[in-house]
Amino acid sequence: MKAQRGFSLVELVITVGVVGILAALGIATFSNLVGSTKKEKLSLDIATLNRSITAYIGAGGDLSKAKSPEEVLTALKKEMKSASRVPTLSGSKVDERLTFALQTAQEASSNSWRAYWDSGQQKFVLQQGGNTPGIKGLVLDPSAVKAIEEDENTKSSMLYAEKGGWIWDYEEVPPGTPPGPSTFDPTEVPNTAVPTPPTGPGGGPSASTALLVPKFSIGSGAFPITQFNLPVSITNPNPAGSSTLYYSVDFGTWKSYSGPLSVPPGSVVTAQAIANSDLYTNSGLANESYSVVPAELIPPIISPNRPVMGIFTDRVISVTLTDQNSSSISRLQYRIGGDPWQDYKGPFSVSRDNFPTGALVQARAIPLDPYYLSSTTTLRTLGVEAASISGNAAGSFSNPKGESGMVSSLNAAGTSSDYFSWGRDKWTGQELGSLGGMAKAPILSKSWLDYNSSTFSEVGAGERFQIGSLTYYNGTIAGGSGADKISFATDLQFALSGVNASTTFNFDFELINVANQLDPANPWADADFVRLADPVASQRLTFNGVEFEFQLEFGETTSSGISYFDEFHVLESKSATTKLYGTLIEVGSISFNK
Repeated sequence: MKAQRGFSLVELVITVGVVGILAALGIATFSNLVGSTKKEKLSLDIATLNRSITAYIGAGGDLSKAKSPEEVLTALKKEMKSASRVPTLSGSKVDERLTFALQTAQEASSNSWRAYWDSGQQKFVLQQGGNTPGIKGLVLDPSAVKAIEEDENTKSSMLYAEKGGWIWDYEEVPPGTPPGPSTFDPTEVPNTAVPTPPTGPGGGPSASTALLVPKFSIGSGAFPITQFNLPVSITNPNPAGSSTLYYSVDFGTWKSYSGPLSVPPGSVVTAQAIANSDLYTNSGLANESYSVVPAELIPPIISPNRPVMGIFTDRVISVTLTDQNSSSISRLQYRIGGDPWQDYKGPFSVSRDNFPTGALVQARAIPLDPYYLSSTTTLRTLGVEAASISGNAAGSFSNPKGESGMVSSLNAAGTSSDYFSWGRDKWTGQELGSLGGMAKAPILSKSWLDYNSSTFSEVGAGERFQIGSLTYYNGTIAGGSGADKISFATDLQFALSGVNASTTFNFDFELINVANQLDPANPWADADFVRLADPVASQRLTFNGVEFEFQLEFGETTSSGISYFDEFHVLESKSATTKLYGTLIEVGSISFNK
């Protein structure tokens, strides 16, 4: 059983420390996210409230004496005096249930965002930090609803007639003196977090009507990058001639608005109506944000000049990649098989010499623009022309080597045969005498090898095929008469994809005679065997400009034999047959520059 190792004290302390750090990071991130969300919610609520204030003032309301947020809220909930005679909005400007959620003293001492009433600007403003509790949110409180009150401070410049048959009573509110031509300072404002637009003649303390904020044709949101630059128009909802529109992009220099804008991705556009006379005060700021939804790049097209790599011709394929995106936003990468990704700089080659079984080409588009994402990967398999090998094999033994008293059927020089025997199968008189006579001497028999040819058809390159069979008889021979090596030649006549070839491969077999133990419980201890002298057992041939390697090995055997790829074992005084296999492996085309 394998012992299991536990945590050491040092490892445990380190692990707890790492977990603590990760937890702290997570808490900090979550805290920042919550804080950002609260600020955004408060900002939107205050902006809505300020629009209600603009509508209130524009309808004749007066908040110049309001000193607290509560006074402002009370005024916004009141109905205008003589409401039935006012030809504009005269009712409550906010929901009567609306009330403020104020900070506690502890919250006020923090660096959190809050809102305060600015009586000078006559609007609520956001601030981070402060010395006194501010407004941390707007809530609806049903108990805050009271009877509708009439606002004595509101005055309308126009009322339906109270007496007589005229529509208007013109004298109820005397008109002001025309201020004269409008002027404004065209000097550019420095790029700050909250820029200040040019100030027109209006906007002073004597102004009576606040201008309405400009309107955008497209509001804030997240838009696909493919829609940018975004065409945005700004309209002025105020009376003609009362004001001039100004805008800035990303809190930059203010510019006079004259037509539709082409808004780049990720921008914030701010607009304001600037009064042209003292009859009006400048509007509040209108801000719209245009964030981006990144788009996925279109995957490239892989175009090889041919679908497969040939055996004897067209062994190299040229591959071209086509980027379906603009070169300003993407670049292409490719790789072959499991190789590293590399930048595409032009057509590249795939050779059968490097990929004899075919190649998988992958390509992708990588973004140069931060508003795009990498494409999916395009795949293209480049195949190889399949080799088809058919033919027949023959084989023969020759050139035996062995002990000084070797006896062989191939003793004569230059002779060869598909049958080979070795060893002396008769005792000499002297040997019989030393063994105690014929009755006690072991029965002798020669050992032999016999090769039988074979045919094969439609074999692929790299596919094993049978080139014949080999029968081995493990006889008992007299000492000093054995052979220990024999040469084997196999002759192949074959056609490879229509190209005929004829070649001979030569291999050496080692003949291993083991000392007999005569142990009935372990008969394989006495098994002699044939072994390929070269464990790799391969030779090469070249035809039609392509080099191949031929490998030889032993295969399946009958019951009295056992084979490994380079050894063939047979029990004592038994015969067994094994299959001989060859494999033709493509090495590659021949280069005379090597």
